[in-house]
Amino acid sequence: MKVSEAFHKSLFWDVDPQKLDWERNRRFIIERVLVRGGMRDVQQILKQYTTSQIVMSIKESRDLDVVTHNFCSNYFQIPKSEMHAPSQYY
Repeated sequence: MKVSEAFHKSLFWDVDPQKLDWERNRRFIIERVLVRGGMRDVQQILKQYTTSQIVMSIKESRDLDVVTHNFCSNYFQIPKSEMHAPSQYY
């Protein structure tokens, strides 16, 4: 399944979803879904990626807002000290 088929087009409004590759654009896709998507979208990335791939992308991300930061910390059991501060704090 292509990225463009897995999510509503409004989720990737600023890029051409036809050009997104699941592996090459992994961190971008995961960040975008976590920040702007709903639980159905999160379930889709859980089907596409392993939990460790998602957790690694979360830990590397510098683009998570406060709500997403808290959600990821709780849902994936990631200590906040292992994540970058939410962008609202900068």
